[in-house]
Amino acid sequence: MRRILLLLSAAALLSVPMNSSQAQDEVERLLAAMPLEVRVGQLFMVSFFGEGLNDASRAFMRQMTPGGVGVFASNGVSPAAVTRSTNAWQALATQIGAGVPLLIATDQEGGTVQRLNDGFTAFPWGAALSAMPFEQTAQVALMTAAELRAVGVNMNFAPVADLYHPDGRFMSKRVWGHDPERVGASVAAYVRALQAGGVIATLKHFPGHGSAADSHLALPTVSLTRAQIERELIPFRFGIAADAEMVMVAHLSVPSLDPTPNLPATLSKPIVSELLRSELGFKGVIISDAMDMGGVRQNFTPAEAAVRAVQAGVDMLATGPNLPLSDQLSMKEAILAAVRRGDIAPAQIEESVRRILRLKAKYGLLSWQPLDPFSAAERAQIAQHRAALESIYLRTVSIARPTDLLPLDPSRQRIGLIYPGAYSSLPNVCGVYGAPTRRLAYSLTPTDAELAIAAEIDAQVDVAVIFTFNLDEYPRQARLVNTFTPQKTVVVALQSPYDALRGIQPAGYLTVFNPYPEALRAACAILYGAFPPKGTFSLP
Repeated sequence: MRRILLLLSAAALLSVPMNSSQAQDEVERLLAAMPLEVRVGQLFMVSFFGEGLNDASRAFMRQMTPGGVGVFASNGVSPAAVTRSTNAWQALATQIGAGVPLLIATDQEGGTVQRLNDGFTAFPWGAALSAMPFEQTAQVALMTAAELRAVGVNMNFAPVADLYHPDGRFMSKRVWGHDPERVGASVAAYVRALQAGGVIATLKHFPGHGSAADSHLALPTVSLTRAQIERELIPFRFGIAADAEMVMVAHLSVPSLDPTPNLPATLSKPIVSELLRSELGFKGVIISDAMDMGGVRQNFTPAEAAVRAVQAGVDMLATGPNLPLSDQLSMKEAILAAVRRGDIAPAQIEESVRRILRLKAKYGLLSWQPLDPFSAAERAQIAQHRAALESIYLRTVSIARPTDLLPLDPSRQRIGLIYPGAYSSLPNVCGVYGAPTRRLAYSLTPTDAELAIAAEIDAQVDVAVIFTFNLDEYPRQARLVNTFTPQKTVVVALQSPYDALRGIQPAGYLTVFNPYPEALRAACAILYGAFPPKGTFSLP
């Protein structure tokens, strides 16, 4: 708790927002001074390739006058490089249009979706964030905020508020769990802490991705009834109650909410304006998922989609990294044309821009000072964050199926250690508590020869500890697990906590969540009784 209070104190020094009266006056002053072309530009969070600005992206920025920029891997591969990019973008933004600084956002969920990697901390992600105590969830959020703010990023496209579905492989690594109340409470803790750290939180992917396929490739359909959708909305309700500033709407067809064929939620007024804005009472900024994704481009051009999204009630359009600059400009031109011919009310544009400016004012983003690129890593406190992960993972690794086989005791048990060869450090990590009697490094898709060795080991040990890795992707691992006598088998799921649902019945079951070194050390400590299990994860 002391660590969190220190982080909160440091966060309070990052910026000094105006008081509410000053902020309101400044927002209205800026808004009144903006011509329509500049107002419409504020609705866009654009993307472009490369570090900093080249001649093409500089000319694009002057034409677009965007409200924000999204950060991707191409924009910098170190804290110093990312800082140079954000400095360049903000310097130009304050010279063009109304001179309003940018919202600068990235996807820093962790794990498979973490845009900033080199020189940044690999934080816990996915279901780990709801398995750990809420205090630890908040600590992760605060540390994430510190690293983002250190390089000039003021918004995170996180947390993920979607729920786990057994047949939803696309989102299975990113979701925080299957229990809507537990996920919701964790999401709320993350939102509060991230925003206390000076970084804007974004709930995604509304109204819940469910078991739908990959919306990057095509438009998926969420085949849930209206009553079932209510369960999906619970984490979003928690996040909204925690004052999340943004909600990202997904490119999903949800017939129970809007029966219009082939219409993404992003372009649906019943979903955006009626459900999210009116029914759930969300008062913040509504942003689209990336408009370069197949889920929206399958049936609409970027220009058509931009107009339809604004008409549906979306405040801000994230263009994504794969739309040419010309397509992004066409989106702005299409909205301007729609306003001029009366298809979009000027008052609606004004209200969306007002929300965006109020958000910037609230977080002290109507003024800007450059950051020193060379001290970015020092500002981010990366070394301290990595050290903190040891304690966090000790409180995250969970025993989801208790067994009398644990804790392991090499003095009275013959122990077999079976693990994917890709994690060759495991024998040494667990070996500090005692050497196993037998061990086997296996392929992610175990061979017949490896299965034969496993059968030999089963006859020679009292306990078989089997580390698995994503049985839904590598189902033959279930054959390996089932080679062993269930009553003397403990499975440790290295990544997906749902491996136990894939046709195996071990006596004991642990979930590691993220196969990071700190998590592996925590798993071994808990297996051998050096630390009591603290994580909260139960199988559905």
